[in-house]
Amino acid sequence: MKILSFFLMPALMLLQAGEVPDFKISDILVLQDGFIALKIENSSSQDYQFPLQTREKIFLKLAINSVKRAEYKIKVIDPTIFLKNSFIIFKTNFRAGKALKIRVDVNVEKAIPESDFSNNFLEKDLHPLP
Repeated sequence: MKILSFFLMPALMLLQAGEVPDFKISDILVLQDGFIALKIENSSSQDYQFPLQTREKIFLKLAINSVKRAEYKIKVIDPTIFLKNSFIIFKTNFRAGKALKIRVDVNVEKAIPESDFSNNFLEKDLHPLP
């Protein structure tokens, strides 16, 4: 039995080491100052170190009323999102002054491997705060 576990242990370590992030936009918010913010989650059970050459890749895309308004590169995103079981609140430079339909896509260029790309977008109707 010890011999079998000796051979299986490296394989289990490879599976754990190979775990990749799973990003999702869990909410789109209007902050008290009227700016739109995005709650982004990473449900991975391990930290992820992205290769430096991916810093220039597009990570977030924001569309307002079906018109692309902004793209944000990995280098401007809070690196906390690459830690296991983490989330960030990303404040955009757009305000919700009237009712809007927002669509946000995360890991747009698929520069970072993920366990599930199907949950990488969220659409939501936003209304300004009173």
